[in-house]
Amino acid sequence: MKKIAFVLTTINVPSLFDGYIENMSKYGHLDDVHIDFVVVGDTKTPDECGGYVKSLKGENYEGVYLGIEDQKEFLKPYPELEKLLPYKSVQRRNIGTLLAYQRGNDVIIQLDDDNFSTEDDWVKYFSFVGESPELDNVESSSGWFNICSFLKLEPQRTIYHRGYPHDKRWGKEEHKWGKVSGKRIVVNAGLWLESPDVDALTHLDGPTQSLGFLKDDQPQVALAKGTWSPFNTQNTAFHRDLVPAMYCLVMCKEVSGVYVERYDDIWLSYFVRKIADHMDDIVVYGRPLAAHRRNLHNLVRDMKTEADGIIITNKLIKTLDAIELNADNYLDCYKELIAQLKDKVASDDAYTENEKAYLDDLTDGMQIWADVCTKIIK
Repeated sequence: MKKIAFVLTTINVPSLFDGYIENMSKYGHLDDVHIDFVVVGDTKTPDECGGYVKSLKGENYEGVYLGIEDQKEFLKPYPELEKLLPYKSVQRRNIGTLLAYQRGNDVIIQLDDDNFSTEDDWVKYFSFVGESPELDNVESSSGWFNICSFLKLEPQRTIYHRGYPHDKRWGKEEHKWGKVSGKRIVVNAGLWLESPDVDALTHLDGPTQSLGFLKDDQPQVALAKGTWSPFNTQNTAFHRDLVPAMYCLVMCKEVSGVYVERYDDIWLSYFVRKIADHMDDIVVYGRPLAAHRRNLHNLVRDMKTEADGIIITNKLIKTLDAIELNADNYLDCYKELIAQLKDKVASDDAYTENEKAYLDDLTDGMQIWADVCTKIIK
């Protein structure tokens, strides 16, 4: 029986899980898989949250809640990681990822607390992770593909996934469609109903709603090796082998005047794609859809915190292109990536001294995560 874990951190009672359990029942999956609902609390999480999560108990599913004291106990063997992970941040979810791995889950789903179940059979699509079915495959002449082009929008317009490099947008490109088989799916990035995950500039340009897919029978689509798009950590499933590379980057602090938010999962996705391409694994996009009922955001503040991220991303992609990996597993590849990223940024005049300091600090955090994974992964 495949084991699947949902992982999220929240300052609310995550009653959204009721909808996912109902969906499992509707499609007859309550006997197909075992589900862990792993919730990591924070300093503002209400006491009722723990009670609710622990009440999620059926024959093949259960809730696992980590309050603040539970997290401290869990992190005792890893003091550097405890110092690294801030409170009042999504980075607390990293703890849940490690716990889900230790509990033997084959597939880990990272979810935000504003992602609600839809009519899509989420178990069916997320269970593809780790398997090698025949899939639609697309290759782009530009090396980039806009996955938001799958969506039916109101009003209909061209939008791009949050973190899609701005210097790769709006260009002319040709797409070559085909089939791929025999390659393992290591990430399944589901898309969204209601609010698409786009950058603050796009939101400020005018409200946009996702009504679903342009094609009612929209399949899962794999991006060919060398064709890129970001993914996020909401409504996204990954294989347990990827845990070393799925570190949600700690970036909620200023280093030498550089302050970046909302790129923790985006840069993570680029690191994962670099390694997955090397490993000849694939990332797929499309289903299942989640209803993204977006929590309240200050869009002007988001725009300011994304600004440095936009600039650095355009440079970071070029640095990743120059990295050469040799290892044969995700942990060792991640370590290689960290070392080369640190060295190449330090010696590249394209980065300002402040950007170099920021990325040096960021890769220090990545190394702490890699060291913890080395102890946990046997």
